[in-house]
Amino acid sequence: MVTRLYLPLGLAALAFGLGGGLLSGCSVLIDVDNKQCATNQDCEALGPAFSGATCEADVCVVKSPSGGGSDAGGAPSMGVDELVCEKPEPSGEEKVKYTFAPIYIPGSEPEDTSFQIKACNPGDLECSSPVDGPFEVNAGEPHDFSVPVGWQGYFDVRNQETMSALVFMGRPILEDTIGWNITMPTPVLVAQLSLATRETVNAELGIIIAVARDCDAVPIEGVQFSNSKEGLQYYFVNNFPDTSLNETAAQGAVGFANVPISTTTLTATMSTGQELTRAIIRVKPNTVSLVELFP
Repeated sequence: MVTRLYLPLGLAALAFGLGGGLLSGCSVLIDVDNKQCATNQDCEALGPAFSGATCEADVCVVKSPSGGGSDAGGAPSMGVDELVCEKPEPSGEEKVKYTFAPIYIPGSEPEDTSFQIKACNPGDLECSSPVDGPFEVNAGEPHDFSVPVGWQGYFDVRNQETMSALVFMGRPILEDTIGWNITMPTPVLVAQLSLATRETVNAELGIIIAVARDCDAVPIEGVQFSNSKEGLQYYFVNNFPDTSLNETAAQGAVGFANVPISTTTLTATMSTGQELTRAIIRVKPNTVSLVELFP
């Protein structure tokens, strides 16, 4: 049996970014897919759990001699209409590591490729008392952040030449975790969204991008999202926003633009009627808020 092995993750599993120019000859506007690896060596670098893994379609795949499911992230327990994820045993240490790096789509790199990143508690809306950081992190160079066991806050990611990002954890971090690199959005995102949706997108209002995932971080189709502060909603098909859809397609992704600046509650309901874990997130001007929701 072949099992797709995913590291435990919060939102950093998610890779978001921009495709080429202003929609000229390009159908990719925002990349909402997981990109865990490019080569087999990338899988080996993720640690002992990925020993012998091969990189297939950007995901590390490990042959499971026991025939069991993924041992990182919780094997699913299926009811008739319910998907329940088993939580990993929490680390016995007081702190655990969450490791990720911001990156760019090739050709979109600004002159200054360093970021200021800090880990923030969920109730600290301005991140005035960081859990860890701020640190200067270079694009493509993973950094270890030290967070309390069970932490479910967010990362504040800033670069003067890009839009800022708030990266929210979709589930608690219970053990040392290697997240996916976050592809940073550039200011042209607002213009691209306006053209793609044929609506005016205001950078001074919030932008949210979210993905519905199962226990092993595989995107879930047929999920309906709602946002308590509303805004311009669109679902993604092949990394491109479609305002005519009312549920997720194969990439499991949704976006909201023109969200009033505030704290908002994001909910997602599967086609079976099961609701995924809710997320309470903050939206800010000139900032993209990123989150994944799980069963």
